[in-house]
Amino acid sequence: MKSKKYYFHDKNRNIISEDQLIGKKIDDLECFFSDYQVEKLHTNERIFILKKSFFGIFKLRLHLYLTEDTVYEYAIQN
Repeated sequence: MKSKKYYFHDKNRNIISEDQLIGKKIDDLECFFSDYQVEKLHTNERIFILKKSFFGIFKLRLHLYLTEDTVYEYAIQN
């Protein structure tokens, strides 16, 4: 079974896929996540809420793990 691949777009309709996140600077990615609510903002980790369901109880989250403002790992979790 294949997992779903996520794509993000900015205001200019530039598109980036989830597998292109690794190696990017967080400053370059901020425009892609400006429409999403930030759950955690830390120097080593950023968590964005991609989707809420059932009155906000269940949330789909994007975890970005950073080192020196560069994404080295990500996870999309419920």
